[in-house]
Amino acid sequence: MAPQTLDDYASCEWCGKERIRFVHQLSHPSHFEELAVGCICSGRLTNDIAAAKQAEKTARNLSAQRQRFPKRKWKTTRYGARTILLNSRRVTVAKKAGGFRLWIGGQEGRRIYTSEIAAMLAAFDHITRQ
Repeated sequence: MAPQTLDDYASCEWCGKERIRFVHQLSHPSHFEELAVGCICSGRLTNDIAAAKQAEKTARNLSAQRQRFPKRKWKTTRYGARTILLNSRRVTVAKKAGGFRLWIGGQEGRRIYTSEIAAMLAAFDHITRQ
């Protein structure tokens, strides 16, 4: 299930309802393509509405946590970098080489991000995906 941005909505490929924010990707062994549907259609097609609602709730919570993550209280190091603990892993974002570099658990990332917030969100995505 992939959260969309607030103004980027999808349509249900089963019932045609528009403006679905969280898309459930369903697959079946007899079909080679996935079906992108909303919560209710997902529950009906899988015969498990409770599981579909729980999956949607989990995705909504993760999306809200991601949105709040850059706004959390970050500490500033003596070198001017910003650092915080996320799921017991140290995340550090520092200005470097014309952009922002990211360290997770002491390991330096290779990408240079255009903004501090982009680096913070990349860290959140990396840690919560594992």
